[in-house]
Amino acid sequence: MHSVVRSFRAAFVEGRFVPLLAAFGMIGMRAALFYTQGLPWIASPGDNYAWEPIAHLFARPQVSLIASTLAVFLIAWILSLLNGRFNLIRSRSNLPFTAPVFLLSLHPYFLVMSGDYIAVIFVLLAFFPLLDSYQKPDPYLCSFRASILIAVASLFQIYALFLLPLWWVGERSMRGPQFRSFVSSWFGLFLVYITVVSVYWLIDDIPRFARPLLQFISLSLPEIPRFSLLEWGGVLFVGLFFISNMIFSIKIYSRDKALTLSLMQFMVFLIVFLLFLQVVYWRETFFFLSLSLTLVSYLNAYFYSRTISKNHIYVAYGMLSLMLLLYLSHLLPSMGILL
Repeated sequence: MHSVVRSFRAAFVEGRFVPLLAAFGMIGMRAALFYTQGLPWIASPGDNYAWEPIAHLFARPQVSLIASTLAVFLIAWILSLLNGRFNLIRSRSNLPFTAPVFLLSLHPYFLVMSGDYIAVIFVLLAFFPLLDSYQKPDPYLCSFRASILIAVASLFQIYALFLLPLWWVGERSMRGPQFRSFVSSWFGLFLVYITVVSVYWLIDDIPRFARPLLQFISLSLPEIPRFSLLEWGGVLFVGLFFISNMIFSIKIYSRDKALTLSLMQFMVFLIVFLLFLQVVYWRETFFFLSLSLTLVSYLNAYFYSRTISKNHIYVAYGMLSLMLLLYLSHLLPSMGILL
């Protein structure tokens, strides 16, 4: 193993105190962004079932910052727990925790607590019954639990409903198509939404129930943003980085155990469709981007935990440097203007 790879693994992958240092570093990064730039204003239609009634609890900027920080910690912990419970990487690695913590602290958007965070948490929890169902002869209960979690996620972010038909691809990759599992997954969605309909029927406000569902027809292709040269370079580099990592990862996870292979293929499938949906609903929500970035963080965590190529490590260092520059461009806007 090359010395560059050994030093990278010792410093980032297997270091004993890396998660603690990453946690303090993330808190510092988010606090610096907050005290220099404040919280950005994020337009939201507010048409949802569960987030709108509690959104006022996070109206104060300090409360929103603390809640979003705790949500990022929870997302990182869930990914780390998922990796440890199913032994996906099969080696000690801190990256399933540190990668999402870092990526979800680079932009002021991630300082704001929103229903997107809660929806992402429930979607990640749905991966547990999905992986539990692997090669089980009659896993309809796992499908039912996963659909319940996705349906609850949609109460905080209605666009999470797109995941239910996409989720069936993951169900098929784990054990093949099964009619009982298919029916039970839709039955889980039915139970959640019949409860919601009942609540709105009791308060005699059925039109209010239908209003969030109308967001699906609010297509909005993005305009060309007015980015600085640094930001355009960053967008291009980040896109190429994620695409190259997905391609490079294939050579690694294609030789891994079947459970890991199925999960990684499903994650790549989800990321591609989530990014497509983000383009289609660009002005309506950033939920798809938030979830895809979370999944990409785990994909990269897996890749850099298993790679032994020094060239890949050089790319990782280059990407870390660029991400820090992008963070500094938000922390110090004058730097972004100059570049």
